[in-house]
Amino acid sequence: MKLARAVTCAFSLAAAGCGGVGHGVAPAAAPASKPGALATHDTRADGPDALDAAGEPYPWQSTTRSPQPAPAPRDELARACSTHDAALDRVAAFAAAREMSGAPADAETVTDAMRAEGAPYVWPHLWLLSGEHLGDGAPARFGAWLGALPRVNELRCGSALASGARSEVAAAVAVDVLADLEPLPTNARAGAWLDVRARMLVTTSAAQVLVLGPRGAPHGVPTSFDGDRVRARFNVDHEGPWLVQVLATVEGGPRPVAEAVVFAGIAPATLAPSRRAPGEERARGLAPADALAAMINAARESEGIGQLVRDPRLDRVAQAHAETMRDAHRLAHEGTDGSPADRLARAGVTASAVGENVAHAADAERAHRTLWQSPSHRSNLLETHFGAFGVGVARDADATLWVCEVFAGLAAH
Repeated sequence: MKLARAVTCAFSLAAAGCGGVGHGVAPAAAPASKPGALATHDTRADGPDALDAAGEPYPWQSTTRSPQPAPAPRDELARACSTHDAALDRVAAFAAAREMSGAPADAETVTDAMRAEGAPYVWPHLWLLSGEHLGDGAPARFGAWLGALPRVNELRCGSALASGARSEVAAAVAVDVLADLEPLPTNARAGAWLDVRARMLVTTSAAQVLVLGPRGAPHGVPTSFDGDRVRARFNVDHEGPWLVQVLATVEGGPRPVAEAVVFAGIAPATLAPSRRAPGEERARGLAPADALAAMINAARESEGIGQLVRDPRLDRVAQAHAETMRDAHRLAHEGTDGSPADRLARAGVTASAVGENVAHAADAERAHRTLWQSPSHRSNLLETHFGAFGVGVARDADATLWVCEVFAGLAAH
């Protein structure tokens, strides 16, 4: 059985040049297998929330950093991956235990576990194999899955095995690593200044650090970039959790390459509870594109920002790009149809500012939630220079949705 992951990507372009751009990924829930059944899952769809409002107790690492070298693999399953990461091994063990317990990890819990384990990686893939007796076939299945994963650079992996009275579970997490992050503390004193240091592992034309604090809108911080090293400094000036993103323009366009959570003045003790995005209640009973449009304006209302006007021309541009991504099975801002700005120009739309969020998710609510939780995507959703927007949704054969949201500051006629 294959399930779809929720993937998002944001693009913004103003008169001054490219700004907050990024990707956010959340792996999906894998339903518990029936006794005696053998099933494989990857992160190609989202399941229901697994956590209640209190969150889930979980020990957090003292820093977020990469790589985290792991001991030499001891079993055939582990040896299927050439580069193991200790943090990803621990996340795989978490996923295997959750699957064995009958309360499988969903998009948010796997992502939160990765942050708690101090892994800054983004765009993870989750593989699960369960049954009464996995036998010798599990390593070959895992190896075949790894070989089919898209990659730009190096795949790092984590794997784990869990056994019960009647069943076994093999779990693995793999990420395509584009950057490494120097140690960033998980806890800090409120008011402290923190340094972000990352090293790019692939060719990069631009990079920026964005932060999303416990209150207010996300914002970029002064960042230096010399083609290899990314450096930034920011102040955690409010008590609470802060999400830090390192964003870079690499092959295929802009995307996040590292993320970390910092708790200012409080101690983390749990994985975060399920986090609904503002506006989700507006989606009920609506077609996906209309649901996304309603949620976008509701999210802006929640922050006291004026609503956007839905423009049919932007709808057409967004719909065409959603279909292009679906047909190519590739989430990107730049493809055979050019960049977001190119697409608007061809449509005869003159804009002073252009933004785009794209996503691949199980439904409209999941796409919106993942976009809202990412600093770069939320920046587009809340940008005050935009006055109009359009939404396109293309349904895939597996019923998942390819989503494109186009934002623009339209020139006066």
